[in-house]
Amino acid sequence: MILFMCSSCGQNQKNNEKAPSGRSPMKDYFLNQGALFLNNHDFMKALMLADSAAKYADNKDDIYFFKGDVYYELGRLNQAIQAFIYTLEINPNYLGAHKMLGKIAFQQEDYTKAAKHYKRELTLNETSVSYCDLGRAYTELGIADSARMCFYKSIDLDNNFSDSYLYLAKLEGADGNINKSFQAATRACELDKNNMEYQYVYNVILVQMDRGSEAVLSLKKVVDKWPWHPGAHYNLGKALIQSGKKLQGEKFLDKSKAAIADQNKIKHLENIIRDLQNDPYAYKALAIVLQNVGRHKEALHTYKIALYLDPANYEIWNEVAKLYLQQNDTVSALNTYNIIVDKNPNLAEVWLDMGIIYDLSNQKNKAKEAWSTALQLEPNNVSIINHLNKLK
Repeated sequence: MILFMCSSCGQNQKNNEKAPSGRSPMKDYFLNQGALFLNNHDFMKALMLADSAAKYADNKDDIYFFKGDVYYELGRLNQAIQAFIYTLEINPNYLGAHKMLGKIAFQQEDYTKAAKHYKRELTLNETSVSYCDLGRAYTELGIADSARMCFYKSIDLDNNFSDSYLYLAKLEGADGNINKSFQAATRACELDKNNMEYQYVYNVILVQMDRGSEAVLSLKKVVDKWPWHPGAHYNLGKALIQSGKKLQGEKFLDKSKAAIADQNKIKHLENIIRDLQNDPYAYKALAIVLQNVGRHKEALHTYKIALYLDPANYEIWNEVAKLYLQQNDTVSALNTYNIIVDKNPNLAEVWLDMGIIYDLSNQKNKAKEAWSTALQLEPNNVSIINHLNKLK
């Protein structure tokens, strides 16, 4: 359910431009500002800016498309679908709307509907991306020949579109064509050496080819980046065993089982959210688990959805600040703490944590100010007193 596609709005506005006289500079300004807030997961401000843009729009297709993006990011899929439908009712040729409806249908595992929307998008704009999307839908439907044709068509249009090679590699692997799978995965890695998913798929194929010794180092890097990924642990374990390191390998096989348990817990919490879409604490519970397993980007996104539902929940704001700290992002952590104390200056715990960050950043005077404020709120707090004494 975790979603990252905020950049699509500005591009689709450009793709769907009408004659200059048909556009409003103020509408574009507010939508561009809204896209910036959406990129920062500030969903409330993004929607407010969309409403501001609507006041200057004679034609509201861009407005509805942008709102669809926001609702999609919020996991409000029914509202997103309705917004994209409104977009198409205003402008049946609006680029990207069918793609998004296809993406939602794919996410909901309605692959027939997804394929229908992807094909409609292709009639409007024949691109490598859309052929790749359609190929993925056909793959899930078990129509391998059609999927393969789509991936090759995508590559014909853009020989450097690496995702098509990735999904072609997966398709060929599932069909038992291991050499073709390896060739496609190799090409994907050549095009983007730093893409972790490409590296993972490539090295899994090496393990399947009983060449695990060649995959060990790369799979260790994948596990370091994806500590939550069951397949990464499992295939590293297999690679180590193939390399003659049975005991080390078995440890990673055990870790893969623990990662599966974490993944099941996440799926359970996601199912709860489907029934409790307006409960910020349901999102908080999911975010905490995501954070604990190392999926920090998704955790932040989920916390921000919780804050969209309850903007004055300082407990959740505090969790966001702690997440930034966990990633050694002291600037964002301090900015978050400042947001909290601006809204509620009576939280001693927050002033205490701010002082600790200032102290770690060697900003002793600011640390003293923060801890002094905390002590005024809780004069008998031993932890605050000890921190202040360290500065003397």
